[in-house]
Amino acid sequence: MHLVVPRERVEEISAAVLDLEAVGVQEDHLPGEAPPPRQPWDTGPPAPQPPRILLKAWWPEALADGARIALARAAAGWRGIAAPTWVTVDDQDWAEAWKQGFTRLVISERLAVAPPWEALDGDLVVEPGMAFGTGEHPTTRACLEAVDRLARPGGACLDVGCGTGVLAILAAQRGMSARGIDIDADAVTASRENAERNGVSVSFDDTPLEEVEGTFDLVVANVFAEVLVQMAPDLSRLTAGRLVLAGILADRAELVIDALFDMRLVSRKQDGEWVCLELEA
Repeated sequence: MHLVVPRERVEEISAAVLDLEAVGVQEDHLPGEAPPPRQPWDTGPPAPQPPRILLKAWWPEALADGARIALARAAAGWRGIAAPTWVTVDDQDWAEAWKQGFTRLVISERLAVAPPWEALDGDLVVEPGMAFGTGEHPTTRACLEAVDRLARPGGACLDVGCGTGVLAILAAQRGMSARGIDIDADAVTASRENAERNGVSVSFDDTPLEEVEGTFDLVVANVFAEVLVQMAPDLSRLTAGRLVLAGILADRAELVIDALFDMRLVSRKQDGEWVCLELEA
């Protein structure tokens, strides 16, 4: 299934598609609309992101007919979005198309994130899957850059909504005692597998944030602004040093800042419509 959606609605519609039992969802640029990749040595503002994204999703043949009907009903309520198009691919074609959506990404001179089939020695290796967070999305990349810069050996890091576990794994690689939590059991499983793949020890579990005890030198949360607002009291309680927040649309950043009124805003970085905030206890 191919569906062209406005960039600001990608997360919403991807979630709706996964709820319809898609086995995979991939974001891609429309032909000719991909901005040039940003390298560590680039200066100045990043290239603007195109306003539309090509969303691709896959279903097994046995579920395809039901998915067509269910998606048509859902799409009827999505104003301004054209009807999806459908193509049939065999299992081998699907596997290769899925892999093409994930490539090696250079974050800094000392950090690159890569899937196993493109990893070089020293890369942080992530097996893409149902969990979110491979470094491709601006929010994940912003958090990776922050952890790469802020991690200190001997400190403690908490990754809230860990997804693939990439942020906690990076913190562990930099010598921190790292823990990741996520309400999604698949994310916890994927994170544990990725930690093992990278040869680091990280604790991943599904403990609710309000039940996490202690304090952490670095807390990272890459989730939606509305969720961050709800989490604010616990995020503040758990942070003994720096708090890095992403997944925030620019027009909602002030909501998050206001909710964390007891913390000092250190920096606000924007990439397209996404904002990454760094605060200090």
